[in-house]
Amino acid sequence: MNQITIRDVEARDLPEIKAIIDEIWEFSDWFETEGAADTALGIYFNQVLYGNSFGKAALLDGKVVGVIFGHVKGELPKYRMLQEDNTKYIMSLLNMHEDDRSIINEFISKMHYGYEELIAKKIDSYDGVLDFLIVSEKAQGLKIGKKLWDELAAYFRETKAKSIYVFTDTECNFGFYDHLGFSRKGERDVTYIFGDEPDEQYDETIFLYDYQFGKG
Repeated sequence: MNQITIRDVEARDLPEIKAIIDEIWEFSDWFETEGAADTALGIYFNQVLYGNSFGKAALLDGKVVGVIFGHVKGELPKYRMLQEDNTKYIMSLLNMHEDDRSIINEFISKMHYGYEELIAKKIDSYDGVLDFLIVSEKAQGLKIGKKLWDELAAYFRETKAKSIYVFTDTECNFGFYDHLGFSRKGERDVTYIFGDEPDEQYDETIFLYDYQFGKG
């Protein structure tokens, strides 16, 4: 049928959203146990829910296949009440195997350090951020990413945001932002070290893009 619906993100969407993240970024392949993968997903996505003032889900024939989150300075965060209990994730992190715990720490710490390097001295020049965008593989090619961006862009315009930024990387379709008229403002190479063997290291490049409203 390919009936596409866009609506606000709801608590019932979280399992489907996390399943899409696992599908696209293969979280489960990094860890020894399913519990460790679930903890990593929960910690990561709780951070997304914590600070954003806008969130929309895209449904294909009634099933969530994409989601976008963003924030504008001065707007109240709207999705903190959807966060899952961080206590259970903290306890799981403390009790999991050291190898799995080190993977989570390595990924989160180096990702955030790379972001901080890219945005340093620039953050005050932006009015908002496209914090998170993902579309399931089975729904790609249906312009769902563009539909979600159009919803967020309308929100940015309504709130008088003039410039916004987004972080992306080589594991994502970063060319999507070039196509939309974003400008690349910087990049950093990151190596995640998960063990002593070459196949336990993982390289990617992270990018900072921005978008100027009224110019693109």
